[in-house]
Amino acid sequence: MNNNYPTIKQGSTGPNVIRLQQDLTQLGYYSGAIDGDFGPGTKQAVINFQQARGLIADGIVGPNTWSEINKLLCSSYTGDQWRRMTESEEIEEIRSLIDSRMGVAALNQLALEGFVGFGCTRSFYVSQEFGRFQTLMRVKCDPPRGASTAIGYHEIRVIFNRFEDNIERFDIERVSEETGRPVIQLPD
Repeated sequence: MNNNYPTIKQGSTGPNVIRLQQDLTQLGYYSGAIDGDFGPGTKQAVINFQQARGLIADGIVGPNTWSEINKLLCSSYTGDQWRRMTESEEIEEIRSLIDSRMGVAALNQLALEGFVGFGCTRSFYVSQEFGRFQTLMRVKCDPPRGASTAIGYHEIRVIFNRFEDNIERFDIERVSEETGRPVIQLPD
């Protein structure tokens, strides 16, 4: 999974801290106020999470901690927690992606890895739990593609997380025979 969050620690403030507090609350590690202020309570929750997941327990949320949080949040989603978008929802989703810097960044990543053009199909899903606040774009290609010459991927899944109408972040899951079963199970 890829994420687009900066490293944050005690003293940090803002929307990334709010997202962290929300995620840690959902995972059962944080019960304080979701106020966007990375104080001692948030730091202790991060340390507890890092210890439980075998990470360096320094209370600093960098790429490894974000990745582990995202992995856990996504692994709880099974196929019955996602539904395929209707055609009109797909059109609205595409417009949303084009109108968002993060949406365009995700589309650029797909292009860089060769997941565009003939031989590729796309489908969109919406979270049953979070609605339009969490959507997923699945792109399948035949033959397999990817930026790496060592492994080709059959599909890429881009999970978009929104706050209000803005895409705050996206995570990428690459699927191939070598990587095994996808983290998120989707209805086909």
